[in-house]
Amino acid sequence: METLVRRLGRIFTLNDHNENRKMDRLQKALDWWMETASWRIPFRTLKEEADYLGTDTVTLFHYFEQRMKTDFRTWRNRLRLEDAKRMMLENPGASTAEIARRTGFSNRSNFSRQFLAYTGQTPAQWRKEARMSPDIPAPENDYV
Repeated sequence: METLVRRLGRIFTLNDHNENRKMDRLQKALDWWMETASWRIPFRTLKEEADYLGTDTVTLFHYFEQRMKTDFRTWRNRLRLEDAKRMMLENPGASTAEIARRTGFSNRSNFSRQFLAYTGQTPAQWRKEARMSPDIPAPENDYV
């Protein structure tokens, strides 16, 4: 007869193995999510994002807590904001509202507030300073 300690050890090992498989599947889904720039899709709740990634909100939460050391919303906002910075350099004539829309923010006001919190500057201030900085290369094509 199997001892209780062995049985519990086997159960926990199976659960750990299943958890690792879930996390690995989620990593593959997130890789695809990144390749397709899915952070640009606006108005998705955390539940909708989890469904889109083929997981549940609990697994998504644990993945980001354990592997990314942040939460999903913060990570997605950083991706959107970095994407917005790139777009502002590549498209100098694009309005703040257009950049906000293209990067998945609900509106220009929300985008500007998030941008200021992330960079310490408004989008207009950042764009002006970045375009004058010798450390930031000029965009290859201003008409993209």
